[in-house]
Amino acid sequence: MVPVPVVLQADQRGILQVPGWEWAVFRFGHPGLISSIEVDTNHFKGNFPDSCRIEACLLTPEEELQCIQTRWNSGKWEVLLPPQKLHPHQRHHYSKADLTLNRPVSHVRLIIAPDGGVSRLHLWGRLMSVTGAPANQNRPSSKL
Repeated sequence: MVPVPVVLQADQRGILQVPGWEWAVFRFGHPGLISSIEVDTNHFKGNFPDSCRIEACLLTPEEELQCIQTRWNSGKWEVLLPPQKLHPHQRHHYSKADLTLNRPVSHVRLIIAPDGGVSRLHLWGRLMSVTGAPANQNRPSSKL
């Protein structure tokens, strides 16, 4: 008997409800407060992810080592950007109003579902000390 293929459903925002996802973790050179994000699917017209979300956390070097050993399974991840519908060959911009986390982070995890091409992930914000004070008051907002 031939198995029946699964019929994918979409939620109220049009995001496909698929089992599983792909992800990548990025570590900043210095903790920062993120103020805007760009997820770029340029040049991916037929092989782009349906949706993405971004999680973030603040880790010490010891916590990072433990996360690496456990394949980044940590309870420290918090949603920075809730699930967003993506489109082919487009730059998707998200402002501070779209973000749900307002404190310094050292790592972000880009999660896409299903798999597909992402050209770039840009994060803009301010360098911050772990206590939450700006690392340099005179430095303008920049890519982290």
